Amino acid sequence: MTRARALLLLLLVLTASAACADPVATITALVGNVAIQSAGGAQRVAAVGGGIDNGDTVQTGVASEIVMIFTDKQRVYLKPGSVFRVDDFHYAADAPKDDRSFLSLVKGGLRAVDGLVAKEGKPENYRVKTATSTIGIRGTEYSVTDCANLEPGGNADCKGEQIVVYDGQIVVINQVDQKIVRAGEGTIVLSPRLPFGVLPASRVTPVVPSAACR
Repeated sequence: MTRARALLLLLLVLTASAACADPVATITALVGNVAIQSAGGAQRVAAVGGGIDNGDTVQTGVASEIVMIFTDKQRVYLKPGSVFRVDDFHYAADAPKDDRSFLSLVKGGLRAVDGLVAKEGKPENYRVKTATSTIGIRGTEYSVTDCANLEPGGNADCKGEQIVVYDGQIVVINQVDQKIVRAGEGTIVLSPRLPFGVLPASRVTPVVPSAACR
């Protein structure tokens, strides 16, 4: 077998393996229209009971919401007008040191309740990236609102990225600052290159799911 044909065969095997991989999350609630684009560019319409794969980008339309439960029981809710990407997620109950959850909120807002990756895995193996900061957690529930990309009718007074912690604590990091934010607190990150402070949660915009997605 020539080298070129061997490489082609390997590529086909890897592609088939990826196509057969189990989903990393399941859609458990849905309102309105939600689109999913795979890492390869294929698009599909979200449906309750459908799967979310590594590399998928999830986009909620106007007046649309979605809830995803990951295989480690992590729960992620997306508000209307959001774009969210699963960069790299892996969970194996028998090997917590290898678990990881790397997610990105491109725009919009999310509310998350952590799962076993955050509770049992290495702290550095959980993060949510946003336009202005990176969030790491260790046992918590929190929300992020990207005020730079609000849906029509959003709060005009909302500025920057507003993060609220409901349970546990998170660490918020940008290029110049780092803060621990605990339950009942929040923070507003205006820029990747500006320091930020910790505020009472009542002064920060929360993400509130509709009754259908609570």
